[in-house]
Amino acid sequence: MVSKRMRVAANVKRGPYATLTLQGEVIPSHPGQFYMLRGEWGISPLLGRPISILGEDLARSEIRFLVKAVGEGSRLLHALKPGETVQATGPLGNHFPLSGWDPQSPVVLVGGGVGVPPMAYLARRLSENGAGVIFCQGARTKEDLLLLDEIQETGVTPHIATDDGSAGEKGLVTGLLERELEYQPGAVFACGPEAMLRAVARLCRGKVPCYVSLEAAMGCGYGVCLSCVTRVKEAGKVVNQRVCKEGPVFEAEALPWL
Repeated sequence: MVSKRMRVAANVKRGPYATLTLQGEVIPSHPGQFYMLRGEWGISPLLGRPISILGEDLARSEIRFLVKAVGEGSRLLHALKPGETVQATGPLGNHFPLSGWDPQSPVVLVGGGVGVPPMAYLARRLSENGAGVIFCQGARTKEDLLLLDEIQETGVTPHIATDDGSAGEKGLVTGLLERELEYQPGAVFACGPEAMLRAVARLCRGKVPCYVSLEAAMGCGYGVCLSCVTRVKEAGKVVNQRVCKEGPVFEAEALPWL
């Protein structure tokens, strides 16, 4: 982990979403990790915002994030202009397991909302490692679908479900997952809204290894402030663990909310 100033190389906006490219010292990262990002905007908001890594280009000293403008901090990140600077602390947290997967038993990735960027990064890295990848993305409507071109560039064709049927199949992304589970995939990785993660974990329980990336309100991002504690089953008891430090990726069966 390093905290440094990085320059905004590009910021491409689509509605409330912005693909933010930062240039500077880039430490190699893994899918599932994140950065705490804070622009040079004065005293308020005081804290940075945890943003998952979308991808990196070490040769160009660039790292990319997808930001959704929701609150004041993310709105200010969304509004950044090329040439401005950002205080970036990372990479933080653990990551999804990347190796040891049988190419004959594809890994299923399930993403929704701002959980899609780390899944897109994961699709690229797994494909580079020779794993078979199936990508399932869920959204409310076609306007909320994210990074489809980027996912296809990895050689993976995304399977899509939308609540209103405006793209892909009508219904929830868990409907796509149920069908894939019939073919006994090697594992399921998921990131997105908690309700989606709970449903994914229930479908996978006792059938296939499942890893989920949790979201949480974070103050520091590296385990000091204890604002992101979650309950995890460990050695026959339930203990507190920090989403930013021991997570954000957890084995689904270790989470007591199953």
